[in-house]
Amino acid sequence: MSPFRRSLTICTWIKKIFTGSTQPIIFNYWVNSGHEILISATGKYNRVVTDSVLDSSERYFTTPANQWFHYCLSWERSTNTVQLFLDGQLVRSGQTRSSNWRDLRDNGELWFNRLGHDYSDPYYTFGGELFQFNIFSEVLSAASIKKIADGGLCYNLSEFSDSRILKWEDIITKTRSGSVAEINVADTDDAKCLKAQVELLAGKLTQTQIDLDTMSNRLNRTELELETSNSRLNRTEEDLKSANSRLNRTEEDLKSANSRLNRTQEKLETANRNLNRTEEKLATCSATLSDTKQELAGSRRFSNITRWDVLYTSAYHNQVLTEELIERLKSNWDTLSTFVGVNMTDNVVEHFRRHDVEKGDCELEISDVFDMLDELAEGDNMQLKLTRGLIRHFRENHDNVPCETEGTDREIS
Repeated sequence: MSPFRRSLTICTWIKKIFTGSTQPIIFNYWVNSGHEILISATGKYNRVVTDSVLDSSERYFTTPANQWFHYCLSWERSTNTVQLFLDGQLVRSGQTRSSNWRDLRDNGELWFNRLGHDYSDPYYTFGGELFQFNIFSEVLSAASIKKIADGGLCYNLSEFSDSRILKWEDIITKTRSGSVAEINVADTDDAKCLKAQVELLAGKLTQTQIDLDTMSNRLNRTELELETSNSRLNRTEEDLKSANSRLNRTEEDLKSANSRLNRTQEKLETANRNLNRTEEKLATCSATLSDTKQELAGSRRFSNITRWDVLYTSAYHNQVLTEELIERLKSNWDTLSTFVGVNMTDNVVEHFRRHDVEKGDCELEISDVFDMLDELAEGDNMQLKLTRGLIRHFRENHDNVPCETEGTDREIS
């Protein structure tokens, strides 16, 4: 195996017939009781330099029994890389463990259909057919491997003559043992190749039909799913239209609400201004009412309220008594008419308090009033102001109206 010490590619066509063996060995290169190269038909073993990095690849070996499939395993010492190809496609690759970074050992034994010369257990027996088993002294490219697989069982390998060292046509001339037999179709290798090629094409056709049925079923399911999706899409589009319509109405309602809100805010501002003015007026009224209450409280200090109370109002109280004021009273005020133009002051009030206690019912003549006023006069043209005390004096001493006095013609100037 010296030509393969640093690189190799093993390719063959395989057809499984007997499937009772789970680890059917198709090729084993045995060196010093070690499996330097070990290949099984089910993907259990794919070893070079005893390395198991690509073992347990059964999930990729899906070709049914009685159908041909193409197998290639390559290895290169410079990169310690192992690659597995099925039907021209790379399915797995990896790097050998560092303990196996070495050249392929020489002086071993080549075995087909058994696990070394010490193993004849049926557990490892391959029940099927091999064709075009070849070992190349180089790592074939992925494109070359695909070309060989696509070319079929009868592909002409002449372009790889320089590197195809261990050849199928040489292998079948070697001595055989056990139940290994060559299938005789005719006397020529061309007939054998043609039969194998027909079987390969038949197997591919069968597999293609299976794949076609599978694809048809998948297509039917896809069409059903597409119809369902289209139906859902239509409903979604209708829901979207409805949502857009609702959104438009909501936006219109929002605009209307904003407009109403603006009007309400304007009305509220107007109401606030009116309220402020009303509060100002109310404050003014309250102040006026307080003043009026104070005046009324001052004016109603007596148990009996008479028409004299009118003299406590602002129109008369502390004012110069005029003809106009006399006219407003509209009552029998003839006596007071003599006081027109006279200021009634606090001194007058105090004088009446001192001189007219316990007098009433007109016991005091008007001439006496004039005498009292003379006592208070400090000079000519003195004016006496009509005050609350003077009014109270008249009310307490002269009933509800000033007393009528005849023959009084004295004037106060």
